Amino acid sequence: MATGYTKLAQFIADQQYAIIRKFQHLAARDLLYLQAELVQLEIEYSDTAQLDRECDDERKFYDREWWHLSNSKHRGFKGEQLDLALKIRAKLREYYQSAEQYSRVTAVPRPKKSDLDLLRTWILSPGLGGGCRLLGKDLSGADRLSVYEDVYQDDLMHLIGNRGENDILTRILSGPVLNAFHYFVGRFLKKPKPLDEESPATQPCAPSGLHHYSDQHVLTVVDAIGTVVSSLAPLVAVISLSFVTRMQARLGLVCLFTVIFSATLAVATTRRIEIFAATAAFASVLVVFVGSTNLIRV
Repeated sequence: MATGYTKLAQFIADQQYAIIRKFQHLAARDLLYLQAELVQLEIEYSDTAQLDRECDDERKFYDREWWHLSNSKHRGFKGEQLDLALKIRAKLREYYQSAEQYSRVTAVPRPKKSDLDLLRTWILSPGLGGGCRLLGKDLSGADRLSVYEDVYQDDLMHLIGNRGENDILTRILSGPVLNAFHYFVGRFLKKPKPLDEESPATQPCAPSGLHHYSDQHVLTVVDAIGTVVSSLAPLVAVISLSFVTRMQARLGLVCLFTVIFSATLAVATTRRIEIFAATAAFASVLVVFVGSTNLIRV
């Protein structure tokens, strides 16, 4: 039976909980060190180039002719300007690579608090199939806080990413609603995961207290509910307007239903452009409906 990092790695890979620290403070400090090194090299190169320009020999051509600069060491000179130029080239590559990596890493989304809580609890709980018995300073929590404590939440990243949108509806349905469903229904229908998934099929293993719900199935239900909820607003609006005859009241209802529709979209999605476009189309349809039905009644 696997323990320690091997067991944790298996859980992270199988359940897609690839949550690790970004170490943004360390990375930012390293970038500052590289920047300081480049500034120092820039100053040294500028001073050296100025001294070479003031010489009466071919060194005064270094900043205007590459051949003399690149062959300076073979022509009886020390080649200080060439050495500095090559150092700057190598340091720039390191600096740009580090800056690009920092930009990419900081853009990786943070894990959901529920995912972080589950991972932290699993590591310490043999009853859930975890109990990794880690001894290192990174995860044991003995000498210092574990890297998965809440204090490091802003410095953590979920490499696989949070599936689905991070809108209010998704958070509610995949959080409190899913927990309530599991408490009242799901735990009686879904079998818990075994304590040791590596045990042979001929040797049955005791179940753990961990139940797994497929992200794809959860997101499918969330999308279906979001679609139904979003489609109710146009239906209710059209039906309500058909019973109202006064133009002022109908325009007021158009404004009210437009606000309700945009609020519904804001709950169901995080893409602003789609909210604006759908709201504008919804308002246009209602206005056309009001105008056409008014002409028919006249």
